[in-house]
Amino acid sequence: MVNHEEHDKYVVEMKPLRAATTCKGQAKGRGLTLAHRQGPCSPLAANRQSRDSKLIFLRDQSRVNSMNIPGQSRALPNGDYGEHAQMPIHRGSPGTSEFVVTVGVGTPKIDLPLIFDTGSDVTWTKCKPCPSCSGQQGPLFEPSESTTFSRPACTSSECTYSIDYADGSHSNGYYVQDLLTLTPEYQFKDFIFGCSQSYSDDFGTTAGVLGLGQGDTTLISRIESEFSNIFCYCIPGSESSSGYLLFGLEALSNCQTDNITPLIIDDRNPSYYFVNLLGITLGNQKFSLSSESPPPRTIIDSGTTFTRLPPSIYKAVHAEFVKYMSAYPVADRLSTLDTCYDLRGQENVKLPKMILQFENTDVTLDPSAVVWRENDDAQVCLAFVPNPPNSERQDLVIIGNVQQRNLNILFNVQDKEFHFGRGACGN
Repeated sequence: MVNHEEHDKYVVEMKPLRAATTCKGQAKGRGLTLAHRQGPCSPLAANRQSRDSKLIFLRDQSRVNSMNIPGQSRALPNGDYGEHAQMPIHRGSPGTSEFVVTVGVGTPKIDLPLIFDTGSDVTWTKCKPCPSCSGQQGPLFEPSESTTFSRPACTSSECTYSIDYADGSHSNGYYVQDLLTLTPEYQFKDFIFGCSQSYSDDFGTTAGVLGLGQGDTTLISRIESEFSNIFCYCIPGSESSSGYLLFGLEALSNCQTDNITPLIIDDRNPSYYFVNLLGITLGNQKFSLSSESPPPRTIIDSGTTFTRLPPSIYKAVHAEFVKYMSAYPVADRLSTLDTCYDLRGQENVKLPKMILQFENTDVTLDPSAVVWRENDDAQVCLAFVPNPPNSERQDLVIIGNVQQRNLNILFNVQDKEFHFGRGACGN
């Protein structure tokens, strides 16, 4: 898609975009496949429809509205598994996430398409018997039919859970333990996860959630002995490509770099992954975040689509982007994206290069991470959204999955580090 890269800009070839119908696949031997839930690489492809941008915008805004970070409270569960565990009420709904992975549970193995979410604590799937469960693509998991299923060592009340997400979505059920198969080489006996008996419609044809947040009940903490709380992913730059999710040594061997920034733990918001974002460079112009008062906190989140910025920072980035794009016709806004251009008839378009300046390292974004482009026409929009002024999350930066495209992002929770590098999940 990119012809070449200049000092402060990308030169992008504007090929006609059509709805993707075939999957380009992924590099062999790269862990779990990470796919857009509406794309041809998705395990849900049999029931997929063409990309519904309105739905993507609605899901994205719903998640961000629920991430009321500064006032977040957390009720810790009792016991090892949670006594009617009430998850944080100010947290993003995983049902809004746009990416899925497939894992296997039980014996014989049932493959389940789960929503990939770095902001969720609990891994859960829809289970039989469940009178209200419907719409899932593929079979529901039925614990009694698995020869490796067992009940966790807890009382009946400690083994139930109820997750109420801030946007009104929910999942209720009980904990079970069974064989978890990530890949043929990595199987985990007695993995504890939620068996949902009731859930809201937000989760669609997916089977549930793969929780990759921090905490005692998340996937990486349950398999810590094998993978040392280390994982890496690459989010593809288009729906026709797939990414990957790697763990442990494979994550280190494929994603470890010298571009390292500290992973910050916030005891008030323990599920999320925080970093220090010091500034943003767009073209030749640098914008400092560290000089803001107070300095904004920054979350890296797989479930948010478009990066959110404090109003003053967004205003400055927006103004510079408008200067770079002054040669192109302005187009109508697209939902939450308010800076758009009509590039019909343009063959090579110059977009400003963007760099995120973290503590100790700079990360150059992929060209596909700067703008959002619709499938059916040549409208492109700046893929950033301002936070509402005078809101509790006004000074929060959320780095969304569009800005993470084609990057290897290594989460080394053990050593409290993020590593960034160029990904290998295609364009």
